[in-house]
Amino acid sequence: MDVVAQLVGLARAWEGLPWLFPTLCLAVGGVLGRYVIPWSSDGMADELAGLVGRKMGRRYRTLAVNAGTNFPELLLMGYALLIGHWGGIGNPLGSNLANIYLVLLIAPLWIAVTGPSGGFGRLRSEFKLVKKHVIAAIILWLFATAAMRSLASDGEGQLVASNAGISLALCAAGFFGFLIWARRDRRRNPEVYEGDDGFNSAGDIKRLLRMLIVLGISSAAINWIFLAATDLYADSLSKLFGVRTFAYLHYFVGSLVTSLPELTVATRALRRDTTPSANLALAGASVSNATNLGIAMLGILLALLFQISGE
Repeated sequence: MDVVAQLVGLARAWEGLPWLFPTLCLAVGGVLGRYVIPWSSDGMADELAGLVGRKMGRRYRTLAVNAGTNFPELLLMGYALLIGHWGGIGNPLGSNLANIYLVLLIAPLWIAVTGPSGGFGRLRSEFKLVKKHVIAAIILWLFATAAMRSLASDGEGQLVASNAGISLALCAAGFFGFLIWARRDRRRNPEVYEGDDGFNSAGDIKRLLRMLIVLGISSAAINWIFLAATDLYADSLSKLFGVRTFAYLHYFVGSLVTSLPELTVATRALRRDTTPSANLALAGASVSNATNLGIAMLGILLALLFQISGE
């Protein structure tokens, strides 16, 4: 079932009350984005950190938690491919830009507004950490941008199967290159990965699954609302931004929705006055960007395997 098409049909059925659909969308999206997604992201991070720390060791917790925040991208890409749309691959690729500005700008700004400590002050005191994670995140974003441009080969910037091999190679190069870098970084700086990161749960797998379900459904709901709104107002947006620019705005700005878990984890971590917590927060840009490349790589392989040819 195409949920977006159902929402668009519902909005058109309410044309006599043009204010009703946008009001409901703002209300539902506001509650989910402000309360439900942060709550489920926190719960997911707690249980995943505890589970991975207990089974694999503390040094893998940073990687696991930040990879876990990419669950919405994986879920929504899978849904898009299921209904025959290559465009779903644009979600993890586009999220790489959102991760950078959410972790490095929005999270510190939010902490500065809500107080009492952390934020930009924490980033200034950890310049070496900031530098290496920012460089890694930007390089991975460049890989993602090149991969998406290879897929968006038609005149309107729609994602199609042309040049899929090039996009696949770019995603693989960025993903596996980051894994090699991350392994070396853990060996060189074990104290950063094994210290106090603020997670104390022993790792309840049942609660982890519940949190992932809530997080996935909430992120999907907001994303469907965003897609329905862009469909309903596509003509106006295209006139405002241009056809190709609108296509990229759709992928990059829309991916902000699925990057809200990264914002939640980064905000929580930057409030703590420890280097491992700062490392955890900053990995929301680097580790999550690498995970997005891995998700996109999986999506391209699945699309080619099942011969998905939709836009």
